[in-house]
Amino acid sequence: MKSSLIILVLIIGTLIVIASCKKPEEVKIENAIVYTPLQDDLARSMKKASLVMRRLFKAVKNNDWVEIDMWTQELKDGIGFTCITQYMREKNDISLRFIMLSNQFNSAINKLTLASKKHYSERAKLEFNNLVYSCDACHDSFNKDAEGKLDFSE
Repeated sequence: MKSSLIILVLIIGTLIVIASCKKPEEVKIENAIVYTPLQDDLARSMKKASLVMRRLFKAVKNNDWVEIDMWTQELKDGIGFTCITQYMREKNDISLRFIMLSNQFNSAINKLTLASKKHYSERAKLEFNNLVYSCDACHDSFNKDAEGKLDFSE
């Protein structure tokens, strides 16, 4: 009797364990897409740059050297070295003209930063104007190649 009771308990225990163990669910692992500043689309980056340019304009106008340094660094980090990469990602091609315009843009940023560090008001205004010119030239060139114009509205 004792042995049949033990066998019965073992059988019931085994059945309970088997019934309670569920088949493991299949877990799908999806690759997470991590967006970095380089992967922002060109239009979004240009909108951010447009906002920074307005702030930089006010800083240059008021000779606010700290603000000039901050906003030029923001431009350099935000669009300065990535605009070519973003354009290539969207168009799968790039002309020498865009590379030259990018170099002109980065040169104007560097010269504006230097003028700000030395507190040269007139030079800062001149380099800001050169920066605006390089932006406008790039936009004109882009708009000639694109179906539609760039939209900087927010």
